[in-house]
Formats: sequence, C-alpha cells, structure tokens
Amino acid sequence: MEGSTEERVVAQVLQPWLSGRGVWLTPVALKTRKAAGQPHHRGGVSKWSRIEAEIRALLRNSAVDRVTTLLDFYGLPSDTPGRRGVPSGDAYARVSHVEKAVAEVVDDARFLPFIVLHETEAWVLAAARELAELLDAPKLGIELESQVRAAGGPELVNDGPDTAPSKRLLTAYPGYRKVVDGPDAIELLGLDALRAVCPHLDHWLDRLMTSG
Repeated sequence: MEGSTEERVVAQVLQPWLSGRGVWLTPVALKTRKAAGQPHHRGGVSKWSRIEAEIRALLRNSAVDRVTTLLDFYGLPSDTPGRRGVPSGDAYARVSHVEKAVAEVVDDARFLPFIVLHETEAWVLAAARELAELLDAPKLGIELESQVRAAGGPELVNDGPDTAPSKRLLTAYPGYRKVVDGPDAIELLGLDALRAVCPHLDHWLDRLMTSG
C-alpha cells in the first residue's frame, strides 16, 4: 500500500466490507523513500526492488495467509516487471499484463498483486456526486461525472501528468484534500456501488475472497 490516502480507504471502506465477508486486512504502508539521515516516508513508490523486498519480507512470515498490494498504475516504477513490455490499447489488458508479470517474479501462491487503474483517485471520480455533496459544490459532481462518461468509466480515466484522476480533481476543485475528502466520498458511495463501475477492482475483491 502506497500512502496515507490508501490507508484511509482501507480503514474506512475495504476493511469493514471485507471483514463482514470473513476476510481481514492488516494494512502495511510501503516505505520507499528516505532522505539522508531521516526516517523512511510512507508512500511514493520509487523502485520495484524496494517494493519487492517488502513483499518478500511479509511472505517470509508463515502466519500470513495472503499478501496483496494496493499500488497505482499511474506512477508505477518503470522497472516494475511487465511495465516496459506492457501492451498498448486496452487498459484492463495492460494492467493485467503487469500484475501477471509481478506475480511470476514473486512466485508465491499466497501473493495476489493488485494495481489500481489508474489511481485510487479514480474511485473518487466514481463517487463524484458524493464528493460534490460533501464539499457543497453541485457543479463539481456534474463536471466530474461528465469526464468519467467521456472516458468510458472511472477506471479508464487516463494517467497523463495533467489528466490523471488526482490532477483532474485538483483542477476542478483546488481545495480538494485527497487524504480526507477522497476516502470520505468513497465511503459515502459504498463499496458495492463502486464495484459496479470498477470491473478491475471488482475482480480483485472476488479473488481476495475466494483465494487462499
């Protein structure tokens, strides 16, 4: 898991929903950046080797039933397995290609990689109406819903440096607080409604509940 936003999404949305279905998550934030003489900072994926090292450290614990990831496809390190040879075109085929390559490298039956298309903020776009309600900004919901429709769904909103979900949210509402407003909007929408419009997320949750 990358950082504070993901931690809140897990705590507010994923954990309650999954625990009601017999799956318990213990979130572990990645420590991937370290300034000289300073402690590690959570979040900000920099190199695949560091991510892999943390995954393998978790898998060395024989008491762990499964290990999964919550990483954004947008900003994923270029040296991530499968990233350089990722096929063009369909976003679902691209992210599945990388997840498969990552699983093959780690090579542990307990490991279930999940890479978000294209950021966790895509889930906030799915909750555009809820976000607009929380921020008391009706026009924001209309604008964001229009962008989602144009893309073909929240998971298909692209990952350009100026057009990724997080960038669109800040452009549409400069006062947007990603660590608070996003998770709150997703929680208000509800995970069942989110799954209905995010097939890749839906597939991961199905596998998480049935694997092991």
